Amino acid sequence: MIDLHVHTTMSDGTLTPSEIIALARQKGLQAVAITDHDTVSGIDEALQMGLELGIEVIPGVEISGACDYGILHILGYFINHNDVGMLAELDYLRAQRKNRISQILKKLLQNNLFISEADVIRESHGSSPGRPHLANLMYEAGYVKTRQDAFDRYLRKGAPAYVPKVKLEAADAIRLIENAGGVAAIAHPHSINVTDPDKLNDVMKSFVDMGLKAIEAFYPQHTPEQTRLFLNIAEKFDLVVTGGTDFHGSNKPGVELGVFPNVNEIPHDMVANLRNRALSR
Repeated sequence: MIDLHVHTTMSDGTLTPSEIIALARQKGLQAVAITDHDTVSGIDEALQMGLELGIEVIPGVEISGACDYGILHILGYFINHNDVGMLAELDYLRAQRKNRISQILKKLLQNNLFISEADVIRESHGSSPGRPHLANLMYEAGYVKTRQDAFDRYLRKGAPAYVPKVKLEAADAIRLIENAGGVAAIAHPHSINVTDPDKLNDVMKSFVDMGLKAIEAFYPQHTPEQTRLFLNIAEKFDLVVTGGTDFHGSNKPGVELGVFPNVNEIPHDMVANLRNRALSR
């Protein structure tokens, strides 16, 4: 059992890197990829705990890419998380995240909701702040009935406090991962929101031409039909198949570490396939 898409408190998860690895051991997982948004600050802690508990930890990251259709997230696997170029770019993206949060806080204040930057720093553990942290704080302050209510009323696209996110071009995000020695994979490909098969093939080919090497075919929200579609795309474009839950702890209710509905078990072979692709670049 493995899970190749996991978030910690270093971005918008609710479990620390060590707690993630301990939970993986409890659930009988063999390998976990730490793929926080725009940061690699949790990887060393996870690697150390992995050594202690006998869990393989794959150094990873998740980067948002610009997309004309829906949402594009690109995962990097087996990266050198100390790569100077990557660290500099991630620093830039986190600075843009913080600037975005500041703008959202101003818009919330205009709507008579006061959340301080100090509260955000505390909630995000001083790392990579995002809208889920704001939703938690708004819920705790009693401004909204649920965390989802915070998104629906204030934080989603088109809502009063929405601020667009600064994203890398897809080619730049893929290149950043490759330059750090990693393998670039498209995360939860259903979210790019292209349903026409011919158009989807064209979009995927464009990503492959940029250097994409893998696709997250197994994902809790994928229907069996979507999973088959993405497996076919993987075969067509010689992409490594991956699987991840996008686990965030209590920030994403209903998603359990290493649990994939409609799939008995994600094979450990995926890890070897990713490693081999990284070594063969």
